[in-house]
Order: sequence, then structure tokens, then C-alpha cells
Amino acid sequence: MIAPFRLRRVFVCLIAISLCTAIAQAGLIHRYSFNDGTAKDSVGNVDGNLKGAAKIADGKLVLDNPDKTSGDDALSYLEFSASVLPKGGSVSLVVWFTGKQNAAFARILNIGDKQDAEGRAFIYLTPRNADDQARAAITATDAASKSNIDTDPIDDGKPHVAALVIDGAAKKMHLFIDGKEAGTAQDLGDNTLDKVKPTNNWIGRSSFDADAGLSGAIDEFRVYDNALTADEAAAIAKAGPDTLPAATP
Repeated sequence: MIAPFRLRRVFVCLIAISLCTAIAQAGLIHRYSFNDGTAKDSVGNVDGNLKGAAKIADGKLVLDNPDKTSGDDALSYLEFSASVLPKGGSVSLVVWFTGKQNAAFARILNIGDKQDAEGRAFIYLTPRNADDQARAAITATDAASKSNIDTDPIDDGKPHVAALVIDGAAKKMHLFIDGKEAGTAQDLGDNTLDKVKPTNNWIGRSSFDADAGLSGAIDEFRVYDNALTADEAAAIAKAGPDTLPAATP
């Protein structure tokens, strides 16, 4: 028979483990690890659909689009079955990416709509823009009115984790690369999350048909319905893909 005080200790430990797991997953609403060979959402209910020659190999989403644009019928990309954005004013999009140099404005992430009479509203992450810099951007109307952060390109053949954070309360945008803040946080102004039209929810394809298709591998993609702090972004980067960071005391 187990002594009562030992039973109490086991019970307390189980509660602590459960609490740490709950804290570590706080705010996580979508998760795509690709480890089961699919693009199934293991946290929410918005699964991804492989398009073109997109494939999942060795637990990674693999896209190969040399000389293809986003308007190409043969483009390989991942399309989500519905919007991955939360209903609130904040979001954190975290993605592990490895790729060699891409053409300008290939999209790691692209959530938004196509051009129409009222303009275009979207949020995106590209590994390399026309100035050979990675860029995170959000706009409520069109590309000319965007809020953006530029930093060193991340399609250098090395694995990177990028966290694009929209803080609705502070009306700021942050970009963390490999757990460190990249560039300077930008004011959102009118480019708030509620104005983004999540008609298209893509990895590897742009709302602009002329933009390049993405070539590279995605190890994991997560969506949080809150604004990650610098410490949280660092902890996620340190834990790596496939692992949720332990809760801090």
C-alpha cells in the first residue's frame, strides 16, 4: 500500500504537470507539425490541403517552385480550409522554415484577399523582398499603406524560426527571428488585425499573382491568439519545433 503522504505528493506532481502543459499551450489555437504525414491541425479544426506537387516528407512540408509565380496553375503550396486568424485583435504566427535563396516576395505565409475595387488587406511573411531582406507586413487597404519590418533574409539554407506578432492592445507589430527581436517594432496605425480579410490562407503562395512561389521546407507552423512576449518567443525558439516550451515559474 502506498502511504497517504506519497499519494498526496503524486497527486500534486500530476497537477503541476497538467498546469505546466496548459500554460505552455495557452493561446495556441492551430498547430501543424506534419509529423504524421499530413497537414492536419492538431489543436484546432482548420486542416491544410496540399496543392500542386506540394508534399510532406520527413515531417516537413516541402515546396519546390523554381521559376513559378503565384498565379501559375502548377504552383505547389498549402491552402488552409478556413481562416487561421483569431477573432480578437492580436495574433502570433510562428513558423520554422529552411530554404535556399528565393525570388523576391515569395511567401512563407500569406493571409488576405485579392485586389478588388476596395483595395487589398493582408498579412504576410517573405524570406526575401526586392531589397534582399526578409519582411513581415500587414495592411488594411493596400501595399502602399502597410506596416512592415525588414531584416536579414532567412532563405540562406539554414533553419530559422520566425514569429510575426500583432499586438492589438499596444497597436504594435513585432518580428522575432530565432528568438530575438528583428528590427524595430512598428506602429500598426490603421493596419489592425480586424481589417485583414482572410479570404486566402496560404503557405507558399502570394495574393499577388506575379510574386514568386516559395521553395523550401516548413518544419512546423503555429498560430496563437495572443501577442507573444519577447521571453515567450525566445522560449519557443529554444524548445524548437515539435516541442512546446515548459512553463516558466
